[in-house]
Amino acid sequence: MKKIFLFFTLIVIGSSLYAQKPQLAYKASLDSMKLFIDLSEKENILNRLVIAHPNESFDQYRAILVDNFVVAKNSAKALYYFNQIQETARIMYVENVATGLMAYDLKAAETLVKQELNNSTNAKEERLYLLQLYSQVADKLGDHEKAFAAIKECYEQANKKTAGLTAQYFYLMSKTGRYQEALPELEKAVLLGLASDSLKIELKNAYSKVYPNEDSNAYLNKLTTQFESKYKAELAAKMISEQAPEFKVRDINGKEVSLSDFKGKTIVIDFWATWCGPCKKSLPAMQMMVNKYKNDPTVKFLFIHTWETSSTPKSDAVNYLLTHNFDLPLYMDLKDSNTKTNPAVTAFNVSGIPTKFIIDGHGKIRFREMGLLMPNDFAVKQLSAMIDLSR
Repeated sequence: MKKIFLFFTLIVIGSSLYAQKPQLAYKASLDSMKLFIDLSEKENILNRLVIAHPNESFDQYRAILVDNFVVAKNSAKALYYFNQIQETARIMYVENVATGLMAYDLKAAETLVKQELNNSTNAKEERLYLLQLYSQVADKLGDHEKAFAAIKECYEQANKKTAGLTAQYFYLMSKTGRYQEALPELEKAVLLGLASDSLKIELKNAYSKVYPNEDSNAYLNKLTTQFESKYKAELAAKMISEQAPEFKVRDINGKEVSLSDFKGKTIVIDFWATWCGPCKKSLPAMQMMVNKYKNDPTVKFLFIHTWETSSTPKSDAVNYLLTHNFDLPLYMDLKDSNTKTNPAVTAFNVSGIPTKFIIDGHGKIRFREMGLLMPNDFAVKQLSAMIDLSR
């Protein structure tokens, strides 16, 4: 009810200001686009603004609608508004949209990515990125030949063959029946900690085809144990011991917390923002972490929204979590009006987000991780091991 009331308040304010200050009305209408309100009303707001301001770009607000329609499982509307975004800007949103569609409408995801592959405005690196994305869609559709053809083109043309790209290439090679050639590389992926559940299943399948008389479960368990032993040793060597800053942030109810409030507890801090694609991609794994430790009073999570780029960061963050069914303890690191900086993220000397910190019960930073942790199951294992080592 509070969200609905806030929306109507903004509309009333916008209407009353329009005669006197059109720019304020315009801004109020844009802000209302971000609220957790009826999608048809969001469409109406956007359409009115497009007509009233034909020279303005509304791509980011169309992207909001696309995201909302994906969450609502309305593929037709999601694709409709996605296609209204300028061609040169769509590459910024395509992965997030395609990933969302893959959860419930693989054909729509395929349509989207194939369409963008035919977009002549995309540079070479963008095409390779789309080929890798298409290989994932085709794999989920069960068309392994198309999936491998896409990843093969990407792999052969990539200037840098990353471990993740290599793992996906040999995974799909195995899915097309080339087990003997793929098996050693799939084994490497497990030993590097890059193996998703799907890759592990395919590894066992390839092993059974190459060695039909051997136990594929025992083989995978041996590799997994070998990786975990090595990884824990490497992780322990990465531990640091730096005093955490006495930061202050507020939860969504306005309650202020600081480092001293968590004395004796292990803290996991995740600096993120709604505009940050890698931040949002990491949230499913972080939700898994929150669920895993929900009954452990010695571990606390703080998801700190920072580096805001809009005038409504709190509603942006709250509504993103709500519409994507995340139940995460949210805190706000809002920009200081005097220093024009976000105090908490500045105190931690963060240079990019997402960045995660594991802080022990004595207020010492034991781990600092910047960037996206993938895949989800490995991210959970990695962060869990960090928490255990930090206790």
